[in-house]
Amino acid sequence: MPVWKFRTSEEARAALWSSPDDPRLPERIRRWWRHCARLQRLIAPRGVRRFATIEEANAERAMWQRVTLPAGEVHEP
Repeated sequence: MPVWKFRTSEEARAALWSSPDDPRLPERIRRWWRHCARLQRLIAPRGVRRFATIEEANAERAMWQRVTLPAGEVHEP
């Protein structure tokens, strides 16, 4: 991935702009969707849960991490 340097925020903003007829646009959108899908997997289940012991809470976390994260990847809060 290239590294670009900008002297002003206007230069950086202009570099982000893509024309709607740019042939690279569909691939950029696909890459963005893949990136968002990877981030989405890191979100814990919603809601409040009560556990009688810390072991039960840890077991619940381990279960949803096994289901949502790829093999071998660990996410520590």
